[in-house]
Amino acid sequence: MQNTNDLFKSAFDFMPTPAFMIERVSGNIVGSNQGFRALFANQVVSPPDHWLTLSATSTEQEKWDWLSNEIDMGSIERCQESIQIGDLVISTELGFQSIDDEHYLVCVYSTDYMDLSSAENTLLKFALTESSSGLWLWETEGDLVVCSESISMLLGCEPIDSPQSSVEWHNLVHADDLAQLKSTLFKHLKANGDYYEAEYRIRRGDDSYMWVKERGRTYSKTNEGKIAKIIGFMEDISSQKELEEHLRNQATYDGLTGLLNRDAATSHFKKQLGLAKRQYTPLIMVKINIGFDECLAELSIQDKNAAIRTSSQYVYSHIREADVLARVEPENLLLLLPNTSIKEAQKLLTEIVEPNPTLTVELSTEEIRELKFCAGVAVFPEDGDTIEELAESANIAVESCLQSNVKIALN
Repeated sequence: MQNTNDLFKSAFDFMPTPAFMIERVSGNIVGSNQGFRALFANQVVSPPDHWLTLSATSTEQEKWDWLSNEIDMGSIERCQESIQIGDLVISTELGFQSIDDEHYLVCVYSTDYMDLSSAENTLLKFALTESSSGLWLWETEGDLVVCSESISMLLGCEPIDSPQSSVEWHNLVHADDLAQLKSTLFKHLKANGDYYEAEYRIRRGDDSYMWVKERGRTYSKTNEGKIAKIIGFMEDISSQKELEEHLRNQATYDGLTGLLNRDAATSHFKKQLGLAKRQYTPLIMVKINIGFDECLAELSIQDKNAAIRTSSQYVYSHIREADVLARVEPENLLLLLPNTSIKEAQKLLTEIVEPNPTLTVELSTEEIRELKFCAGVAVFPEDGDTIEELAESANIAVESCLQSNVKIALN
């Protein structure tokens, strides 16, 4: 019966992948299997006994010393190397595995063509843990991209129409996202990194865009430590992005009118107030009551919501691009007028509170209800030095409108 050492030697000798064992320090090749020896037997030459006679690019011992050190530090696990077989120079990919303190096991993989299915098998564990929808492999030096069939399914195109280079890939990326993606890739390549992530929009076969998340991992490096191949996954995250946008809108905008809500408006108001203080420019805050003269009284919820929407849209259509409008209470809007004098504010507000023609809404009972407004005005800095003080002053002014039945009042 064979002992354990003999069994391992037999397994090594008959393994289908060409392989050899090399000493860490010297670079001497001290053993090889049948597959490796056959590469040289076919050319009627003897297998090499040292790294410098195997490598077609290394001519000095220092080259092996550097590579061995990079392998020991974990910087290189796979590298592309041209090997000399007689008069032939063959492009290969070498995988290094430490077997003891003194030796590496080196497996020889051909890279004369790229086999994505092989990459999928080699990195199956990584692929499964990523749970991604599409797999691609990028050879950086020749800018060759190979995509799995699932990539073409995501892009809504035939497999033959999938991107075959980074240039073709980037042609599909949304213009607003392209610079960031290129920057991420540049940093990854420059740093010889291990992993990167990017989110961007990519154009599908029907010219629509979908959001994707790209995860790239360095697959192999050159014998100089530069990235040779990157394997990556692309996942459709459109649904996630839609949910994020919905949540952002809920946090920012009033659900009924589409105007800013109180919290979002406060942030905008404070920025404008800070600008007015720094530049010594005027600032007006206005509270607009859209239920003036009991115009919203005794309405059903459905009719009141319709009236509030109509009033809010009307006010919004009459303000300027730099102005900020928010719904802060059920029947009250808050309007900020940057760089605006009292005279200019009064002119603008007169147009709002005195619609011409009369603003109306049709109720569910087919009744036509006239909508009316009043506005309370607060001036910075006379009526307040903070947003809270200005809002309180505008509130006092609008209460004065309601009590006195006037349409515009200054605090």
